[in-house]
Amino acid sequence: MTNFDVKQCHKWAQLLIERKTKLDQALEAIAKQDFELAKQLTNQIFSGTSSGRQTDPGMIGSLLYHMAMVTKMGSETQVLLETLKEQAPDVKSSLNKIYNDFYADAKKLTRDVIDIDYDAKKMAENKRLNSEEKITLVTELKQENKKGEALLNAKSAQSKEAIKELFNQWAQQVTLMRLTQEYETIKGLLVLTHLVEKLGFETVNSAMERVKEKFGQETVNIALDVTLKVGMRRENLQSVMLSDHFIKMNMDTKNLDGKMEFLNCPIYGSHKYMQEKHGIDEKNSALFCKHFCFAHAKAMLETVLPFPFTLWQPKYLAQDGVCEYYLKLAYSAEATSKERFVPLVLSWNVTRECNMKCDHCYINATEKKLENELNTKEAKDLIDQICQVSKPLLILSGGEPLLRPDIFELIEYGSSKGLKMGLGSNGTLIDDNVAKKLKDSGIATVSISIDSHIPTQHDEFRGVTGSWEKAIKACKALRKNNVLVQVNTTVTQQNYDQIDDIMSLVESIGVENFHLFFLVPTGRGKKIADITPQMYEDMITNTFSKVHKHRLNVRPSCAPQFMRIAKNIGLDMKQWIRGCIAGLHYCRIYPNGDVTPCPYLPIKLGNIREQPFKEIWFNSPVFKNLRNLETLKGKCGACEYKIVCGGCRARAYGLSSDFIDYCGDLNKPGEQTSDYLTEDPWCVYQPKNYLSEGKL
Repeated sequence: MTNFDVKQCHKWAQLLIERKTKLDQALEAIAKQDFELAKQLTNQIFSGTSSGRQTDPGMIGSLLYHMAMVTKMGSETQVLLETLKEQAPDVKSSLNKIYNDFYADAKKLTRDVIDIDYDAKKMAENKRLNSEEKITLVTELKQENKKGEALLNAKSAQSKEAIKELFNQWAQQVTLMRLTQEYETIKGLLVLTHLVEKLGFETVNSAMERVKEKFGQETVNIALDVTLKVGMRRENLQSVMLSDHFIKMNMDTKNLDGKMEFLNCPIYGSHKYMQEKHGIDEKNSALFCKHFCFAHAKAMLETVLPFPFTLWQPKYLAQDGVCEYYLKLAYSAEATSKERFVPLVLSWNVTRECNMKCDHCYINATEKKLENELNTKEAKDLIDQICQVSKPLLILSGGEPLLRPDIFELIEYGSSKGLKMGLGSNGTLIDDNVAKKLKDSGIATVSISIDSHIPTQHDEFRGVTGSWEKAIKACKALRKNNVLVQVNTTVTQQNYDQIDDIMSLVESIGVENFHLFFLVPTGRGKKIADITPQMYEDMITNTFSKVHKHRLNVRPSCAPQFMRIAKNIGLDMKQWIRGCIAGLHYCRIYPNGDVTPCPYLPIKLGNIREQPFKEIWFNSPVFKNLRNLETLKGKCGACEYKIVCGGCRARAYGLSSDFIDYCGDLNKPGEQTSDYLTEDPWCVYQPKNYLSEGKL
């Protein structure tokens, strides 16, 4: 029997016990000279496994989680005292008594795993690690892991003792952090109870409501910083932060919503024990659920989800025995329509003016802006119109958007309306001051184009000497100011063999997202000889095969076949909705207000000066066709992957007449001149039971 509920409070110990069982199996495998099995088991111990509710984040996941929770729980107490301008009360006597009950559980549960000695006195004296110290600790442990891996690869007899010692080092640190987390949790509730008794429930409730957003974002930022710097991806933050929970999570990409249920919570488990054994009022526990835990969950999801969302918490553990979150992607209270197809991403060419001369530019940007570009008032009105449909990620592009004088004003306005604001730039105008201004204006992400790891080759492609160096400096300045950076690389015959080198380069400067763009025959891009269809297919496959070597989040653009390829090689696809989302959850707005399905499919569907964006989005026949899978022709229409892929509609449109349909270089929106529903000619896949002449 334990003092604290095992399910609520001691999943950490259960995971250690399970890992100890795997350690014993690994040691037995080494004794039998089965080093492959030993490597597999040790990888599971330290890096984790996934199997539904029983997911094990591995030693590294557990350690990062408990480190983050120590920060969260300690910060809750500190921020509350600072907000209420109160001194910390003396809760030492109750704190030590309650903590030692938990410590007794820990010793009992882990007695066959490790030997621990962290009583209340030692815990009070134990130094809390800052971010850099956390990073150093995890990095050093990972270096020890590599030594163990090397011994296993060498099939050395010394690997047995090395793996045992490695397990003990990790287990000690995981346990220390879990116990520190518990100490801070108990202290936090005791301090909160004191403040409620002294100042009144409503005063404390109001204070927590005021500071919860800032608190949630700051604590998650600390966790993210540590996670990234020890070599994990941003997308791993969610699994790390949920590692001590049994959860049910379901995302419905069809309806753009999801539900997450926490079936246990170590914080709630501690609070429940204190309520039952020490008379703590359950209303005080509920304050943490409704304010700080909600804010923390919201900030975590904002960090890992690419699209804006709204989050509700219809149930919480302190009141309902289960914690439930419901989220809706791109939800807008101003939208009256309940249509399934709403924009998640919008690309807006805010100007055609540019300081580059890129050979592949899809709008043939020039040194002069269009005479009839939307002015500031019209631009803000467009943002208002968008909010009547959804609240998407709005990417301000160009030309070069930073040449537009009101760009920071537009970013700030869009952010204030609840849109997630992005910027697509060549990077030449971004220094530390501009990066800071972008961050202060509310920018969430900036994409920078880098087309070679060789400076002169990039400069030649972009048409301006020195552009590579400026792009690299822009990435560094943005990361310094805590702006998420995405690098876009356009694949050509010239850089086809450089992609791995480019990925290594951008990863080394702190970039997290990497998008491969494939040429579409529009604008100046028509004049460049594209790679062959088979090269296109091979590039996607080869890039995905190298993902494990990098921490980058990789996604091909203008290449919807990547969904088929990703599915067939077993990649996690939950972060992607569909290969081609043009007309379904995406469209482009030209500088003069023309709306097209995407930047590379220049069919004018309407202009926001003449009719509301909402009317264009919901009523355009072209949009309706794109949303109906039955309209697709040829092998795209017969393909078993059309739900997840859809083929590139722009490439089908541009190549259906062998480039001839385009008039001149100015690829501005115009009337439809070709068939955008025909099969994608750059896809080499042959659907099942589909003959070359298109007959079943």
